[in-house]
Amino acid sequence: MAQYKRKLSKGFRWYYKFSYNGRIHFSKCIYLSKAEAKLAEAELLSELEDRERNPNRDISIFLFDLINERLDFIKANNSENHYSESQRYLKIFLKHIGNVMIQDITKADINRFLVYVATSHKKKKDKKGKAIKTTNYPVNALLRVIKALFYYAIETYELNMRNPCKGIDFYPIEKRMKYIPSDEELTALLLLCDEEQKTLIHFVKDTGARINEAIALKGEDVGDDYVILYTRKSHGGNRIPRKVPKPDCLIGKTFQADERVFSRWIDKPRFLKRKVKKLKGHIWGWHSLRHRYASLLSKEGKPLFEIMNLLGHS
Repeated sequence: MAQYKRKLSKGFRWYYKFSYNGRIHFSKCIYLSKAEAKLAEAELLSELEDRERNPNRDISIFLFDLINERLDFIKANNSENHYSESQRYLKIFLKHIGNVMIQDITKADINRFLVYVATSHKKKKDKKGKAIKTTNYPVNALLRVIKALFYYAIETYELNMRNPCKGIDFYPIEKRMKYIPSDEELTALLLLCDEEQKTLIHFVKDTGARINEAIALKGEDVGDDYVILYTRKSHGGNRIPRKVPKPDCLIGKTFQADERVFSRWIDKPRFLKRKVKKLKGHIWGWHSLRHRYASLLSKEGKPLFEIMNLLGHS
């Protein structure tokens, strides 16, 4: 058991770190003194020992506190988009369920909540009072976030309880054909774009990259005849690299190792949606170019395993 000091912008702060039964336990760097950190460390150790002596005794964990702890974890380990989405969904869940102990939340509570959300979505109307056609994607997204919340609590606090989301099926979703923009649509679109926009469109079209993979591309990832794209197989997972053939739009261009190839954009570019709307045809987005890439590979007779690898599927 030990306490450590770190210099932060707001001054020196202390934290503790120790090993117990083969697991490392540590705090945030928030304590104003070594004595304060030592006291907090002793309290946690006492709780761990008590939990080991009484494995079946319930721990009082309220939903509000668990949600805040889970969001802190997501913020530290996942993307800003994943954090914002989780924050929005968990806020809805807390408002509906109330700040109760998590051990008191049942499978029936979760089911009633999901039915409430699904029903509310179907009642949505536009400004003219007409019903808006909705899908069950938001309901299923909520279920995933809530299920992850309870698994986090069970694993973190070693709770002797069953995840109340277990056994709840996802709501049915109407599957639709993937839209693939035609050569004529692409030609018309490119006439509306400047050179940087054209290059980004060509890059996504000719590599099958996800748009976030393209935006993150750096000079060090561009080789003589290939580019390396990075993606995450799961939220919070490691970035997994894959090689794809270098597209013609990057031939002859050079970049510094740390330079972002598409440095004009930090987040997902929105110009594509605006320009596609101007064409007054079918509305499609960045992912449609990825579908187009996969479709062309299939028409060329590429083996499914090779297509899977080029797309970065597991």
